[in-house]
Amino acid sequence: MEVFAINIKTKRSESRTTDRIKKEAKKNRVPRNSLMEILLMGLVILGVGRVAEAVPLPDVLDEWHSSQAQTTHLTTSEELGRWTNRVYTRTTPIAGVEVNLMEGSGPGTLYVPEGEVTGNEGLLGFSSTYKTLTVAGKRAVLECGDVTGQALAVSLDKERTLTLETKSLSEKELLDFAVKLIAALEVSI
Repeated sequence: MEVFAINIKTKRSESRTTDRIKKEAKKNRVPRNSLMEILLMGLVILGVGRVAEAVPLPDVLDEWHSSQAQTTHLTTSEELGRWTNRVYTRTTPIAGVEVNLMEGSGPGTLYVPEGEVTGNEGLLGFSSTYKTLTVAGKRAVLECGDVTGQALAVSLDKERTLTLETKSLSEKELLDFAVKLIAALEVSI
């Protein structure tokens, strides 16, 4: 009989302690509506600074379709520009071009010498050849290599440089693609 009485006392004291804890928690608890309001306000505040920004490189360019744009903001203590990367692919005939657009004061200005300059890197540069040229009215440097493919760097203006790299296009096809892309970029400005 004594054992049964001890169990009852223990149950009662546990129940009283639990009730006391619940009452204290109710006093100190933030009401659910207020908690939801705080959560929603936090999301709104965070969302204000994250407005979707326009991607300068087009999604589609004639028969060319692109991957999702990858944008990296170039910052130190201030905004210095951005680097946007996309890969464009074509299914017939199969080809691909990796495109990088550097914008802002951070990347600096692409220097392209005046006039026609041609050269060969010899053994040090996979025997690549390069030349300066004008593409869609913009100064550019084209590098062609048997191993590395082709790379075209175009100075769009003082704070924008466009690079295109491919292993699957001829020089003419790459230049044609560049002209279309530059025209699309000029329209989006």
